[in-house]
Order: sequence, then C-alpha cells, then structure tokens
Amino acid sequence: MKEKEIKKIYKKFTNFAKEEQWLQNMLQDGWVLKTYTSEDIEEYKYIFEPIKDQKQMNRIYKIDYRVFNKKDGFQEYNSIFEDAGWTSLAKSKWYSKHIFYTELPSANQDIFSDIESYIEREKRKMSTYLMYIIISIMIFMVMIILYTLYNRSSLMGVGIFALISCLKCTLDYFKHRKVYKSLV
Repeated sequence: MKEKEIKKIYKKFTNFAKEEQWLQNMLQDGWVLKTYTSEDIEEYKYIFEPIKDQKQMNRIYKIDYRVFNKKDGFQEYNSIFEDAGWTSLAKSKWYSKHIFYTELPSANQDIFSDIESYIEREKRKMSTYLMYIIISIMIFMVMIILYTLYNRSSLMGVGIFALISCLKCTLDYFKHRKVYKSLV
C-alpha cells in the first residue's frame, strides 16, 4: 500500500466518547480505521485507509478498556463481542484499549447494555493511571536517594522525568474521574 493511501495520526484522548466520535468523524471524511498502537501513557498512533467499500460507511466504533493477564481471557472476551456482531481491532492481549466496530445494521449500536458497564470502564482506566502514578513517585523517590548518595546529575534527570510522567498521569486520572463522576 502506498504511503499516501494511508493516514497516520498521533492523538491522545482522555474521554472514550470523544474518541469514538472522532473515529466516526474520520469515517465520514472517508477514512476507515485499520489499526492502532497500544500505548497507554503517550499518544496512540491511528492508521487509517481510504474507504474501499460503501458498506464500510455503516461502520460504528466503540471502545472498551480492559487488561488481560491470560490469552484465554482475551480470546473469550473477543468471542463474546464477535457473537454480538462486533469485530476487534486489538491485536493481542497486551492491548488495554479495545476498539471494536460493526457494520451490521442488526447489531446493537452500543457495546454495553447498562450504565454500570461504562462506570466500570472508567474505574479500570483510573486504576491504571493510579498504578502509573505510584510507580512514577517510587522511581522519583529512588532517584532522589541515589542522587543524594552518588551526586550524579543523570539520576536527577531520570527523577525529573518520572515526576513529569507522574503529573501527566495525574491530570489524565482526573479527566477520567470527571467522566466517571458524570456517570454516577
């Protein structure tokens, strides 16, 4: 496929509904999502290709957030969605954000049947950010101790990087918390 036949966009969302809407807008502009990267802290890379079949214009995108420890759990999860008419774009169990699509007019237009499922999705995302925050704080503290002991500026650089990562994750955590509060 030629480079100009695909579109790569680097973007980060802290609201799943806005991301779904953006994917629908890209579709309306003639671009269908082919794949995406699994980054969780930085921007995701979305790769789009031009619509090849008019049927693709009926595509509906929905997003879930779930972490899997075992391949069996990931496969079972995907088969449940496939049975309901949804196709997953996640390549492996290592993905935490799962983008699904359907082109079937008979499929339910939503992947969740109740508001509690949306609440749980936001809780899972907030838990991940809390884990990142705790790890970043621990790295920062270790780097400060090592800097104090060895007086190496590179250690302080790593500590500052960890602190900046902590701040980014904290901001993203509160953005998801705002969505969570709006659902409760």
